[in-house]
Amino acid sequence: MARAIEKIERDIAALEEATSALAQEFYNTYERYLTVLGQAMRQQLILASYHLCTQGYPDAFLSLSFSQRQQLQQAIRQLGENAKQKLVAQLHSPTTAVPHYVPTDSSHNNDAFTEIENALVGEPQRVQASERPSKEELDSLTQNYSVSNPEELATWQEKLEAAIAKSLQKVSRDINRQLQRSGILSKKLPEPVLEAAAKVEASGESVPGLPNLLNLVIETENDSPMPFGQAMPNSARSPTPTEMLRSSESQNSTLIQLIAIHLRLSEIEFADSSVAAGRHQIRNLSAKLSNLRRDYQKKQRERAVAEAESAWRVSWFDE
Repeated sequence: MARAIEKIERDIAALEEATSALAQEFYNTYERYLTVLGQAMRQQLILASYHLCTQGYPDAFLSLSFSQRQQLQQAIRQLGENAKQKLVAQLHSPTTAVPHYVPTDSSHNNDAFTEIENALVGEPQRVQASERPSKEELDSLTQNYSVSNPEELATWQEKLEAAIAKSLQKVSRDINRQLQRSGILSKKLPEPVLEAAAKVEASGESVPGLPNLLNLVIETENDSPMPFGQAMPNSARSPTPTEMLRSSESQNSTLIQLIAIHLRLSEIEFADSSVAAGRHQIRNLSAKLSNLRRDYQKKQRERAVAEAESAWRVSWFDE
């Protein structure tokens, strides 16, 4: 029985070593992927803005002065550049971790330290803002720690993918706000509508031939917007004039068509071969991780059973 447990332990150790190697592969692949994704996202953001201004709301764009158009275009470029940098900054190595420092002076918080703090592990340790570790100190603290549990690696990937999706939502919301401030989108649209337009997936319809644009029909009642959950997608067909009139007469409501920017990861990957290739590599690594998780769980179960059987034998005495 002892030999059986030892063999299981060796198998688990081999799986943990393979997980550590896979974690490094994941990090290197995501590092390349996020770099090309950030560049493609910026390009698609500019392209979607161009289509929205020239084909979605051409009259609103033409009503701007030359300087206003330049200011809008500069704001779009800057938003794209900032989003690209923040996207890459989402990546933290799964093979390293540092102690959890919690500043006592919240007024000195900054984005860089917050990003570091989000990746920290361990019990919180209160320190003064002036005592925060430098980058060199943080680098030294990250040594000799590696992810060897496939479940931890899977959690790391899930959080990173969620952060990527959130980044796309945020830049979509920010660019729609900018277009509204510039007078392209109606200034009567409330903030919740723009917020939801950046997140909606199934209930909105993409504009044919124009990627990363969302076509929605919003119903407002008594000059106040209804909750976005009641927004009606312009999907199967548009409401007929009779239906629109009946709705307005019976509910005192108004239907407003909205074309907004909604960056989709699938459309960005489809439009850029480098991003698509990166996603293909990630899928291959994910398949390897899935196999490792299955084998690791199986070995963990075998070890628990073997140890339980051994414990039974040790404590059993015939009377």
